[in-house]
Amino acid sequence: MMLENIQLLIFLLMSVLMLTLMFYGQRKLKRMHDKLNAQSQKIEKLYNDSQGLFAGAVGNDSRIHQLEARTRRLVERQEQLENNRQAERPYEQAIRMVHQGSKVEDLMAVCKLSRGEADLIMMVHSAEDSEEDSASHIH
Repeated sequence: MMLENIQLLIFLLMSVLMLTLMFYGQRKLKRMHDKLNAQSQKIEKLYNDSQGLFAGAVGNDSRIHQLEARTRRLVERQEQLENNRQAERPYEQAIRMVHQGSKVEDLMAVCKLSRGEADLIMMVHSAEDSEEDSASHIH
């Protein structure tokens, strides 16, 4: 009988130990499951963030191309304006020379103008000088 009681006691202790281990294992399994869910949520958030960044990068790339194209157009326009100014400079210089009393031949030689251009500038701007002189005598 004592042997049976010892066996029964061992069996009960083993059963309690097994239940304790199962309970502990189940708690550990639940914690691991919770951690796995948290990690999955973090991965999903990172994935969504990376998708958003990718979409933003594509949008930024498009805007960068638009800005580059606009910059190229502005540079071309600036060059055109500078070329136009350079083309106007001989005329500006010729007008100053007319106001200083230069002759048509001087305009042609210095400003590299044709005879027609030099005559026209001389006619228009020497007439302005005489109109200004007449107006100053009237007042």
